[in-house]
Amino acid sequence: MADRFHSGIAKLVMQLGEQDPATSLDDVSDRDLHVQAAEAIGAGVGWSSRDLPYPGFEAPAGNVRAKPPRCSVVLAPRHVQGPDDAPGLFRESMCAPEEACWIEVVLAREWRHVERCPRYAPAFTDRAMRLVAQLATDERIVHARLAWLVLASSEERARTDLATWERLALSEGLPVGAPVIRAQPIPDVQGNAACLTAIVPVQRL
Repeated sequence: MADRFHSGIAKLVMQLGEQDPATSLDDVSDRDLHVQAAEAIGAGVGWSSRDLPYPGFEAPAGNVRAKPPRCSVVLAPRHVQGPDDAPGLFRESMCAPEEACWIEVVLAREWRHVERCPRYAPAFTDRAMRLVAQLATDERIVHARLAWLVLASSEERARTDLATWERLALSEGLPVGAPVIRAQPIPDVQGNAACLTAIVPVQRL
């Protein structure tokens, strides 16, 4: 999975560099980067889909209309028939949510529009922590991963910040494993000169 993710983003970097004029990942919107990450992670697998509801969600008492959070990417070990968002996820299919791999994508940009991005630190201290907790506590999710896409001023900075996040997550009792990291340089257009991708295993709490 780590190699698929890295390869897909590396291909995008190359394609952007071949445009006239050349562009970089800094020129791609957050939404489009999330789509590219999902497509890279799901490339070549039996079945993949984006933005699916968490399977074990139960509406809080007194709020039956509450909608479940939705997961960035879901992979199944084989092709799945039927509507993606059917109750139980894979209704009338040969796959259950417990067999699938649920992956949340976290995008962190150190620089954005030639300024330091105010959402960079919260991506580590808030968003990633919340997503790990969601993955780890859903009763029907057995296989889970966090997929990091970090754009930073240097590979060293990206690796340092990811390592700091890992220590913080473990100190908070979150069940994360060691990240599988890949990195590559990117054209320094807005201050980001490195792209780091990482896949982090998430266990059940």
